[in-house]
Amino acid sequence: MNDLFISYAHIDNLSISDDEKGWITEFHRILENRLAQLMGEQPRVWRDQKLTGNDIFDQKILSQFDHTKLMVSILSPRYIKSEWCVKEITQFYQSAEVNGGVAFDGKSRILKVVKTPYDAEELQPELQKIFGSVLGFNFYDFDENGKIVEYNEAFGKEAKQNYFSRIYDLAYEICEILKKSRAGSTPASNPETLRVSLGKTVYLATVSGDRSADRDNIARDLRERGYMILPDSHLPLNAFEVKEQVREYLKQADVAIHLLGANYGMIPEAGSESIIETQLSLAADESANRGLERLIWLPSGLEAREERQAKFIEGLRVNPATYEKTDFVEGTFEIFKGLVIDHFAEKKNKVDKGLNHGADAGPPTVYLMAPPDDEDKIEAIEDYLFDQGLEVVIPLFSGSETEVSEAHMENLRICDGVLIYFGSATRQWVNMKLNNLIKASGFGRSKPITATSILVAPPESRHKERFRSHLADIIQIPGNDFSALEPFVTQIKQ
Repeated sequence: MNDLFISYAHIDNLSISDDEKGWITEFHRILENRLAQLMGEQPRVWRDQKLTGNDIFDQKILSQFDHTKLMVSILSPRYIKSEWCVKEITQFYQSAEVNGGVAFDGKSRILKVVKTPYDAEELQPELQKIFGSVLGFNFYDFDENGKIVEYNEAFGKEAKQNYFSRIYDLAYEICEILKKSRAGSTPASNPETLRVSLGKTVYLATVSGDRSADRDNIARDLRERGYMILPDSHLPLNAFEVKEQVREYLKQADVAIHLLGANYGMIPEAGSESIIETQLSLAADESANRGLERLIWLPSGLEAREERQAKFIEGLRVNPATYEKTDFVEGTFEIFKGLVIDHFAEKKNKVDKGLNHGADAGPPTVYLMAPPDDEDKIEAIEDYLFDQGLEVVIPLFSGSETEVSEAHMENLRICDGVLIYFGSATRQWVNMKLNNLIKASGFGRSKPITATSILVAPPESRHKERFRSHLADIIQIPGNDFSALEPFVTQIKQ
């Protein structure tokens, strides 16, 4: 029995330069080696060498499909026009239908590798049917000028790195399907039996195109740590079926991860909202019902390309339910990915660290927030709070954006109280910090912040005089008399 057949067009294996091997030849070699590493044994991978230089019919190849578990089709403009390639994929599909089904536990036995973009309208009807729900792996990207950059070392170091990352993703997917097939799985098998043995199950929500590379990055990292990733196949095209499928996936998940982009996303047939919004909504329901934890990332400085996406994102920001059992992070991808890894690998340590800053572990901790321009002005306040028996942490005033954001999040995790210094800062800055406090429950905290106050300091202004908030107490300090902070200190100690 063959594990894998690679279907391709001969022209796609032509080398770009004289000293370079063909793309298909290298793809075959690297994929086979990576599968051997993952499986612990040599896989049985075969392909037609097409030594004649033409895509010609060979009935002997077609006869092998009854004894082949998976097919990888390497799509390109030539592939979809090749009569022989179309016959290969359709013949395998028909053979699979009568030999155990086209899928193992919902995972298609056909995987689509797109080497070079093609016009989807040129797909023949039989290919549209086959590839409509097939998991795809794109081996190309677009540069800032919109030009295609294939994943090939001939296009530079980054293209080469992307190539290996994507082929490793493909190898993991193939390995999982082969495991299911060797376990005697059938389309009617119970997926729960297989998924339990793989540890935690993560619902990594499908994303808009501008976030696909980031999703692949996180999926790759989690798979390497032994986690099961859902969805493990394409979602349906009908809105009702999408909701049913997503609900089933979320019931199996230990955590849901969502990555938001600039686009609103595809709206399925007979639907009124995008698949991206549907996944967030259903995950919120699952969180309310059984405490499913969620991690949501919104890139810092993201500008929505559609008005509906802008409204959707703003609705998430202001909705208190967004932050229930949820880490809602606005920042760089590196910060969010670090949070994801912490959630799985170090969550217990993070929670313990937060708990140990309580009264039983030592003095309460105050997070004294201020903008960089006021660093010298808060020194006296820092000294006063310390003299009252409190530990004081302040922002990181210098460093990279990532370092500053990580320090801010860590301070929000560990503090017992927050004191916001309203000196040279704008009212908008203060409101943003208050908004951060709403999200703090999602930064690994296990208990609420005890006390929150805004210290209004010089210079005086009409906006400061009128400033008020239901989220924090307002403290006015005349000169260097810090006695007005006594109720704040007392509240934290209690």
